[in-house]
Amino acid sequence: MPTSFKCPMCAAPLDFPGGGAVTMRCPYCENSVIIPEELRRGGFSPGTREAQGSGGAFAPVINQALKIAEVAQLARSGNKIAAIKLYRETFGGGLKEAKESVEKIERGEPISFTQTTIEGAGRSPQQGGAAPLVQHSLAEKKAGGGRCLILGIVLIVAITGALILFGGGAAYFVSRQAQTSAPTKTAPFNKPSAPDGFAAVALEFGSEGIGAGQFKDARSVAVDGQGHIYTAEYIGGRVQVFDAKGVFLTQWMVDSKRPLSSMAADRKGNVYIVQGGSIFRYEGLTGTALGEVEKRGGPGFRQNYSDIFVALDGSLYAIASNYYLVHIGTDGAIKSIIDGREKTGEYLHFESLAVSGTGQLYALDRTEKSVFKFAPDGRYLNRFGGDGDQPGQLKSPDDIKIDGQGRVYVCDVGRGVRVFDADGRYIDSFAANEVIFSLAINDQNEIFASQRNRHKIVKYVLNKP
Repeated sequence: MPTSFKCPMCAAPLDFPGGGAVTMRCPYCENSVIIPEELRRGGFSPGTREAQGSGGAFAPVINQALKIAEVAQLARSGNKIAAIKLYRETFGGGLKEAKESVEKIERGEPISFTQTTIEGAGRSPQQGGAAPLVQHSLAEKKAGGGRCLILGIVLIVAITGALILFGGGAAYFVSRQAQTSAPTKTAPFNKPSAPDGFAAVALEFGSEGIGAGQFKDARSVAVDGQGHIYTAEYIGGRVQVFDAKGVFLTQWMVDSKRPLSSMAADRKGNVYIVQGGSIFRYEGLTGTALGEVEKRGGPGFRQNYSDIFVALDGSLYAIASNYYLVHIGTDGAIKSIIDGREKTGEYLHFESLAVSGTGQLYALDRTEKSVFKFAPDGRYLNRFGGDGDQPGQLKSPDDIKIDGQGRVYVCDVGRGVRVFDADGRYIDSFAANEVIFSLAINDQNEIFASQRNRHKIVKYVLNKP
C-alpha cells in the first residue's frame, strides 16, 4: 500500500503518519489536509476483523460520513462544482439531485435519504444495498440490545467527530423514522457557520495537461477590454487565449527558456509579458510581437523589471530592481520613478503592484508581508497587512489587484484572498485554503484567479456590492 500522497493545496509530497489519523497538517503550506481514504483503511476497513460481525455494517456508514464532510469542505471553500462531482461519485443520483443536496449542505440544512436500514451497506442500491448514511433505529433491535446500543453510540461519536474535524460542519442528517412503534428523533450534528459570503464561484475551466485549455503551471492571468482571458505558464513560454466563457480560442508562444514572471492586458487587447527583466508587448489574439518597452530612466540607470500593471489610461506601472515603482506613458517613455526604500526608510523587496482609478499606488512586499500605499505624486501614505494569522494579516502574499470600488485584493497563497478597503482596513476574505498565484479584475468587478493546485482558472462574482 502506498504511504505517501500529494497535498491538495500546494501539491507538496506528504507522508502518511499512520496511527488511524484522518487529517494532517501540510508542513509546506500549513493547511489541514484530509488523508486519502485508501491510506486510512489501513486502520479500519470493512474487511478487517474489527469491522466484521454485528459492527461491520457501520464501517461504510462512517466512510460515507467522512465523504459528506469532504463535500461540505469543498462547498464551504467555494468549490461547488467539485463538491457536486464528489457527491455524485459517492452517492450516485442525477446532477439536479446532487446540486440540490450540496446546496443544502452549503447552507447547513438537513439532507434526507429514502431508506432506513444499513444491513446492505457496502452494496450499491442496484445490488440491494441501502441508501448512503442512514440511521437505523436501535429501538427495534430486541436481541443483543446492549451491544447494538454501544455500537450506536460509537457511530454517533464517529460521525460527529468527522464533521467537527473537517470543519464540515456543513451538513447534518435527518433519516426517515424506522418503521417501529417508537419513532426515533434525530438532532442536528454540529450545524455549520455560513460559507464564504463575499464572493462565489461563477465559472471555472481547465485541467492538468498540455492540450487546449489545459495547464501545467499557469501562474499568470489577465483580462482585456473585450473580455478575452489570457493565461501564461511560468515555464515554457505558453500563452493561451479564451473567450469570456472560458472557451479556448488559440495559443501563442514567447521565450520558452526564461521564466514568465508577470503578465497584464490593456483594454485594446495588447498583452504585456515580463521575462528576463524586460517587458515585451504582443497582440493578444495573435501573439504578434510589438516590441520591447523602454528601460532607461536616466543616464546610467537601466531598469530590471519584475512585475507589470496596466492603468485605465493605457499607461504602465512596473516594479524595477525590487524597490522602484516606474510609471511608463502610452508613448513608451518613462514618466516617473518612485524609490520605495527612500520614501519609506525600509529595506523593501516589492513582489507585485496595482494602481487604482484615482492613481493611488499599492505595492506588495512579500518579505514584510505588507502592502505599501503611495499617492499619485509618489508620497508614501501608509502600510497595512503584516505577518500573522489574524483577519487582515498575511502569511505568503503573492499578488495584488484593485476593483472598481477601490477595494484591494491580496492573494495569500494557501489562504485564499484577503480584501481591504482603499485605506487598508480589512473587509473580508474568500476562497479559503486555495493556492492562488495571480488575479485579474474586469470592469464588472468579476475576479479571475489562477489556482495552481487545481490547474484551473476560476471566476468569482461578488455577493456584496
